[in-house]
Amino acid sequence: MLKSEDIRLKSGRRWRVHSGGAGPDLLWLHGLRGVDGNDPLLEALAADHRVIAPEAPGFNDLDEIADIDNIHELALDYDDLLEGMKLGRMAIAGHSFGAMMAAEIAAHFPQRATRLVLLAPVGLWNDSYPVADLFGLPVAEMDDMLWHDKAARDGFATRLAVASAGQAQVEQLIAATRSIAAVTKFVWPIPDKGLRRRLRRIAAPTLIVFGKDDAFVPVRYAADFAAGIAEAETALIDGAGHMVPYEKTAEVSALIRRFLGSKGGKT
Repeated sequence: MLKSEDIRLKSGRRWRVHSGGAGPDLLWLHGLRGVDGNDPLLEALAADHRVIAPEAPGFNDLDEIADIDNIHELALDYDDLLEGMKLGRMAIAGHSFGAMMAAEIAAHFPQRATRLVLLAPVGLWNDSYPVADLFGLPVAEMDDMLWHDKAARDGFATRLAVASAGQAQVEQLIAATRSIAAVTKFVWPIPDKGLRRRLRRIAAPTLIVFGKDDAFVPVRYAADFAAGIAEAETALIDGAGHMVPYEKTAEVSALIRRFLGSKGGKT
């Protein structure tokens, strides 16, 4: 289980950061649901890494993003946090929106990442296979697009229900709506804010993982990300959608741990 702490920077900004495990530092940037202290993927990665998982601005309070006007300022905000925590070069991994931010940090600050792991990243756009309009759906219907494996989805929902026991359903819905609103500011209506042009700046060996049945971000974007990064490899996983880290946790965690312990290489 991850522990959490609030960190206030000299700038006055406050971040909630979760951490756990032992070993080399691994920065985890979460997806659309925020950070779960009992995240099974993070539990697996914490077996041989100290996982550091900040909650993205806006996920606790939308006022946190009032003064962050664009993706560049958001990348700077993350870098301020890493500087404030006196964290140096490290592996960076993320899922979905978090994977986009991992790529942005590695592109804005090429010396930050020793290795980069992008799980079902958003951030690019191709008119021939557009990213689906997830954010046009009611929050309650988004899971229909995000998940491919129904059994995994039901198991994940059950685990969350147990973890959030005592929290009113309306509070859970408000939190989910707030999280989506925070993400929407930086990815709507088209998620590509110039990341395609910045990918060339990424210096770290990169692993790109997609579920083959991703109904939100088509799997063809795996090749688009890899084409823009100097040293990249891809892994496409059967029977998984956008929630690939939670539909195929054992497979994804094994891929990441192998990659973080290897020399990398372009495929």
